[in-house]
Amino acid sequence: MSYDLNVYLSRQEMPTPIDWGEAIVKAGFPVELDSDFDVEAFKGFLPAPVRGEMAGFEYYAGPVTADLAKKMKLNENINFTVMFAIGSRPLELVSALSAASVLTLLSGGVLVDPQEGKSYLGVDAIEWAHAQIART
Repeated sequence: MSYDLNVYLSRQEMPTPIDWGEAIVKAGFPVELDSDFDVEAFKGFLPAPVRGEMAGFEYYAGPVTADLAKKMKLNENINFTVMFAIGSRPLELVSALSAASVLTLLSGGVLVDPQEGKSYLGVDAIEWAHAQIART
């Protein structure tokens, strides 16, 4: 079973992998994001160990089309998306929730959980992710 999370943001607000990784730790998540990747060009499995155990998620990033922005009623400054796809391993969920929620906060974007049909902004995304992780 696959689980996806999407963060929609302004490309200008996309943090560097180093800043993003540091913010994940500062937000209290037990995740270490691999910082050696290009946020636009990289596609595939991105390591993000949890408490030193191997974990991560599939990372896909790209532009948001005008049609998608209109359909989702996104702010006009949102022009970039990052999708986090995971399998069934609980640690993958922890790493994806952590990375997606912190990216949302740092970028001023919106985190969308398509499975639940819900969206989260800013600190609400962090609180939601912590609550989800507590249930795993």
